[in-house]
Amino acid sequence: MEDATGRNPAFRLADHLARTRLIYPSPLISAPRVMVIDVPEGNRGEALPLGRYYPIIIETDAEQAELDRFINEPRGRPEIPDLLDHRPSQLQTDHVLISRYDAPADGWPWLCVVHWPEVFAQAADGHGIAMARGRYTMELFARSEGVDAHCVALLDGLRSQYEISVRMVSADQLAAPGNA
Repeated sequence: MEDATGRNPAFRLADHLARTRLIYPSPLISAPRVMVIDVPEGNRGEALPLGRYYPIIIETDAEQAELDRFINEPRGRPEIPDLLDHRPSQLQTDHVLISRYDAPADGWPWLCVVHWPEVFAQAADGHGIAMARGRYTMELFARSEGVDAHCVALLDGLRSQYEISVRMVSADQLAAPGNA
């Protein structure tokens, strides 16, 4: 139902653009969680990862609540849910953190999220490279082999430019009894 301005004040992103979405939980306490929206067919395009997904990096519970309110808020027209995209990161790191997020269900992508320390973020900004929240790059993949190959390529690229130390952490190690 349109109001006097010709808009539909009952339009909610949760009922349209963001009706199909999942939260990818943080694989580490120092990594963000990610909401991935599977954009409806009529709104998909080449600008979206894999032509259909809109990922959103979420660092805190307060941001999750804010994003949920934004998606469920009635509005007059569709809006891109980019309220967190340009907000500065609240998570700090002294090391490059490469996080692999497994697809939580069939038909959903695998993610590689890289959290870059300040020195890398400044260098990227100086070369005109945009990072989500000033610190993150993210790639989505249709298959687990794609994310694995990408992570290896990232490590190889870093190794060719820097002396690196790699520490592999799995969810099993984090959940083992007696580890904190």
